[in-house]
Amino acid sequence: MKKSRIPALLFLIILIGVVIYFRRDIAAVTKNPQLFRDFIKSYGNFAIPIYLLLSSIRSVFLLPAGVFAIASGITFGVFLGSILTCIGVTLSGILAFFISRIAGKSFAVKLFGDKIKTVENKIKNKGALYIAALRMVPIFPFDAISYVSGFSNIKLTSFIFGTFIGSVPGAFVYTYLGSNIVNIHSKQFILSLCLVIIISLIPLLYKYVLKRG
Repeated sequence: MKKSRIPALLFLIILIGVVIYFRRDIAAVTKNPQLFRDFIKSYGNFAIPIYLLLSSIRSVFLLPAGVFAIASGITFGVFLGSILTCIGVTLSGILAFFISRIAGKSFAVKLFGDKIKTVENKIKNKGALYIAALRMVPIFPFDAISYVSGFSNIKLTSFIFGTFIGSVPGAFVYTYLGSNIVNIHSKQFILSLCLVIIISLIPLLYKYVLKRG
């Protein structure tokens, strides 16, 4: 075995171990964010590191980033929750980035299909700004962007910058929803729900405009 592959293999073994250990808790977050909050809070002073750890391996399961953001809002509130969501999303993106860089383009194509090729060249040419735009306007699968970036020639620093900046609006909207979910009759909850609906409709509006054009 080549020495250059040993770190990647060790990383993969550690990742598999973490995934196996937390598999039930990661599955639970997609079903009940409030149960996930209770699980995170049970770690006391380690609640934030545990949340970031689980959030960072989210891309392995291809779980919706929005669900984790809602759970973060419930657990930490909108301000701290938004910051942690952006950090978690970025860490998750970095993980997917390196998985794709190690596994190659064919691996990413198997996960998401040939549609990822449509943004590959744009990521190469436009870099961080294009990634940030794709994060802000969800017209393309969130994790697919990370995997495509991994096999493109974009620099890791550009990818990290684009991912973090681009995740800010969505992180705020979903954590705001999570922070108000305990009082569904409040004006704040209704406002946050409307914001989530608007974000969710953007991909449909984009496809409609393309067809009309």
